[in-house]
Amino acid sequence: MDVEWIKAELARRNMTQRDLAQAIGMDENHLSKALKGKRQFKLHEADAIRAELPEEPEDIERLPVRSIPLLGEVPAGSFDHRENRGGRRLIVSDPDVPAGAYGLTVKGDSMDLIVPEGSTVIIDPSDRQLWPGARYVVRSADGGTTFKEYQEGPARLVPCSSNPDHEEILLGAELVVIEGRVFSYAMRDVPRRSV
Repeated sequence: MDVEWIKAELARRNMTQRDLAQAIGMDENHLSKALKGKRQFKLHEADAIRAELPEEPEDIERLPVRSIPLLGEVPAGSFDHRENRGGRRLIVSDPDVPAGAYGLTVKGDSMDLIVPEGSTVIIDPSDRQLWPGARYVVRSADGGTTFKEYQEGPARLVPCSSNPDHEEILLGAELVVIEGRVFSYAMRDVPRRSV
């Protein structure tokens, strides 16, 4: 396995050695030693690297790519304690994705008119200013998180759901911390729900 090619691919994809080690399930120290020529890659390690960093055709248009942390799940429902579990990475090619952004997988149906369950939301933790119609990840006093749309008059977090069981959360009724604004969504095509 060509060590210089791996280093060049990591630089091109804006990935660190830690990102690659986590993505392929390899001990970071072993990867570092192999990239310094102090140990040989095992066959399964080389195969995992080739799968994670597939070679592209020469004539392909190259977009700037980087990876951001995919930290786990965020409930689109009641406050829950699912965020910040992970270690996986999400590849993004949009150059406007903010520094420090991270991804969360949506769990639940309280936002399914906007983002279906299983989609990924990219969060900008540096943008916490509340704007009507924008969507946010918020944390309750006990550490649970949820994903909702902000509206004013009165200030509240609202579900955007086909399920009428979901309720608004009035701001001020309990302490909540704005974790960040939803910057973008990544989702697969899903069948349209009939009304």
